[in-house]
Amino acid sequence: MHQSLDDIADLAEEIGNRFIFRGKVNLEKIAKGEHICFIESNYDNYFIGQLVHYLKRFYILLNTDLLAQCEFGRVRFTIAHELGHYFVDAHRTQLAKGVSLSFQGELSESEYKHIEIAANHFAANLLMPKNHFIKQARKLETGLAGILILKAKYCASVECTIKHYVNLNLSASLLIRWKEDHTFHYSWCSETFAEITLIKKHQIPIRFDTEYIRKQVEIIDTTGSEYIESATFLSRWISTIMQGTTKDILGIEQTIKLGDFGGITLLTFKL
Repeated sequence: MHQSLDDIADLAEEIGNRFIFRGKVNLEKIAKGEHICFIESNYDNYFIGQLVHYLKRFYILLNTDLLAQCEFGRVRFTIAHELGHYFVDAHRTQLAKGVSLSFQGELSESEYKHIEIAANHFAANLLMPKNHFIKQARKLETGLAGILILKAKYCASVECTIKHYVNLNLSASLLIRWKEDHTFHYSWCSETFAEITLIKKHQIPIRFDTEYIRKQVEIIDTTGSEYIESATFLSRWISTIMQGTTKDILGIEQTIKLGDFGGITLLTFKL
């Protein structure tokens, strides 16, 4: 029987709380306790990290070719993600049987997506245990100012921290992820945002403007800012919201680059 995302989050939080010290979860100690070894090597562009089972032992392979381009928080997320494959019973069992968890292996696209969502969910809740994270977040400013402090505290990636913040419903917020060529990648929103807009989280009608994002990136690059922000109306980003209507609420738009991997525009609304 598959573990629910709530069960996976609870498991990750319990493990994270046991191994957290001054806000940072010790991933190496977790792996050592499970007799999981790390192998760092050059794997070209095949994968960033991968959990494998060989001769009755588990190993986490880390691709130095790709991870060398990433911030340390992204490296930690990769390790936490692979630990997710180990601690989620169904994933570990499949690997122990010699079944690959790769889409290019023996899985359908939908099965692969389900497995990756579970491992990502585990990773976020392992790196940033829910109750600990919420307590810290409520002491800080809403939006990226507070999120970046949390990112540094937990030594997590920017994207992982923002998405965890949104998932935990710490504000009415909308996350819009875009690719390195400034095209749309995905969107996600908090429960409060979905409730006030009557929008389904899995069907957000994003009004995306690639040229607008490109200009935002130019401002970031020119000014050397970590992120930029401005006031924005909801109709700027949601196609079903008409300009000037009561639903066209005013919020804060914040845009941040993720190195060479695109970036995120975060909208937050104080109600």
